[in-house]
Amino acid sequence: ITCPGVLLKDKEELYLSVSVLGQYKKTQCVPAAFPLFFHEKLVFEKAFPDVVDPGNLVELLELDTAVLELIQLVPPVGRILARYEENTRDFLFPDPKLTCGHHGLDREILMKRSSSFTGIAPKLRFSTTSLIKESLLSSGRSHTQ
Repeated sequence: ITCPGVLLKDKEELYLSVSVLGQYKKTQCVPAAFPLFFHEKLVFEKAFPDVVDPGNLVELLELDTAVLELIQLVPPVGRILARYEENTRDFLFPDPKLTCGHHGLDREILMKRSSSFTGIAPKLRFSTTSLIKESLLSSGRSHTQ
């Protein structure tokens, strides 16, 4: 995460929280100095047992919201410095025109800064890889279809 020219007045560590597909994960904490480097892979898995048509999966992903928050460990509960929110379909499968880098994996987004964060909006650079695989129907249903 970059934020040129911004110095954080609080020196408590920061982390990135990610909520997608109904799951929440967070990175390890890093020192409070830009640029912030999170060299981690966060893996999210979800099964959609009743989805047969890929179009239905697209609809479900459009209804889900991916949320990324930059949080500083300022007592008592931490402070959200910046946030990014988008439907999960567009987050995982962006328009080709919005991607850059090798094979469209590297992306950059501007996070929306909170009112307590002074300075310009932080820019997050990351990549996503999605794997959709088909699974066999349950044995009870396989005999009827």
